Amino acid sequence: MGADGVGVDPTSAERSGGEVEGLAQRYTDISTRFQTEMLLLSDASWSEMPVVNGALDYCADVVGQLTALQAHTSTLGTSAVEGAAAARRADDEIGAGLGSIYAA
Repeated sequence: MGADGVGVDPTSAERSGGEVEGLAQRYTDISTRFQTEMLLLSDASWSEMPVVNGALDYCADVVGQLTALQAHTSTLGTSAVEGAAAARRADDEIGAGLGSIYAA
């Protein structure tokens, strides 16, 4: 909301979108670290095939979910930044239009 409670605060929306994009990157990092740890568990359990198979299946499931979460979060961040830019353009166009009306 703008300062008067109406509209969008594009600066705040842009900042929030950037923060969400950063969060999306952290999900990628978490996924990579999780996968590494699960592979180490699998390697350490090489003599217990049910443990190896279970670890690899669990890893694939969680990494898939983290990858989907990262994609959704990235899209959300990008949309917020694009929305902020659109709001800023609209404000500029409305201001220019009103300026020309009042200048006459």
